[in-house]
Amino acid sequence: MPRSAEPPAPPPARPPPFSPGSRAARRRARAAKVGAPYLVPLALAAVAALLLWRYWDRIAGADLAISAASPETQVREALRHQERAHLNDVYGFKSGGTAELVPVRFAEVAVQVDGDRASVLAIVEADGRVTWRDEHAEVSYVGREAFAMTRCSIALWCGDGQQFAGLRGVLTALFRREDAWNAADAAALERLVAEAHAGDPAALGARLRAELAAAAGARVRISAWQIRVERDRAEVGEDYELVREGRAAERRRARYVLAREGERWRFVDGL
Repeated sequence: MPRSAEPPAPPPARPPPFSPGSRAARRRARAAKVGAPYLVPLALAAVAALLLWRYWDRIAGADLAISAASPETQVREALRHQERAHLNDVYGFKSGGTAELVPVRFAEVAVQVDGDRASVLAIVEADGRVTWRDEHAEVSYVGREAFAMTRCSIALWCGDGQQFAGLRGVLTALFRREDAWNAADAAALERLVAEAHAGDPAALGARLRAELAAAAGARVRISAWQIRVERDRAEVGEDYELVREGRAAERRRARYVLAREGERWRFVDGL
């Protein structure tokens, strides 16, 4: 018999029968989205918000107190919060070298404010590590430093980067001494001696050449410096090793006295 029409469309699919297992799976999936991995950050944020609300008066009060304090007090407070320092190019001549200092402390702070600029005189104490070329050494520093600070938005007062000028200058002299000694360059060592304390130049040169000849082939490697600067005078304790090929390194200690001559530090004693 000929077909008179298209066959009827199949009935729509019925939803799957109720399954307790599938409902439990959906419940577990929803629980996973709000479980511990999601709740922990929310809980921490809630605790932080609660603490902020609870101590807001103290926090705001402290900020207002600092902002309302005298400029001299603001400068001292800014220095109190400078607990670390990073110094670049401590080797000099734009040849690199860094000093990482922590902790840093400022004591006996004297401040004179003129508008947006403050002149500061303070004793700076710091410990840390100096790295240059393929060497590194521990360093401890105490020095009376003069520097300037200007108003800024974050700490109210910011330093001019000269808080460690004395340390930088003495380190430069110590690096030059090590370089000259390792190069067995008596003339370079003589140039590091303070002019006012050189004594007999001929005798000094003869002594340095004799010492370098006696240590021919040896190298100095610094392990630690203890540096104290008081205005134009510095005292340095140096722990180092004398390294000779084929022999065990000899641990030694030296003491130097340096004086500031213009922009440079030169050796007065111990060289």
